[in-house]
Amino acid sequence: MDTVGRSQDPRRAGARILDTAEGVLIALRGCTLNEAFVEIVQTAKARNVSTLSLADALVALAQDQASQDGQDAAFDAARATWGRMFEFARPSRGMRFGRDDDVSGA
Repeated sequence: MDTVGRSQDPRRAGARILDTAEGVLIALRGCTLNEAFVEIVQTAKARNVSTLSLADALVALAQDQASQDGQDAAFDAARATWGRMFEFARPSRGMRFGRDDDVSGA
């Protein structure tokens, strides 16, 4: 049991990862939930990785996190498939909330 008394069911964790990955694609592409799901499943099949590992990799990519083992096929597949979309979706590191880090007024 976790700290709030709910069991940590791996199926529920997998469903949350998949839901989050679908949300990432919906935000990036403006697609429907079904289209996002189909894209993840088809990409996983085409790249010969599991759907959940690809979904997890897509979420990590969206969070700007590197692959944890450096040789992760799912992360490589996510980066190859969707990586360029994040270049346009993320604000530059110097820009946050519409203003740059220099708040000196200069």
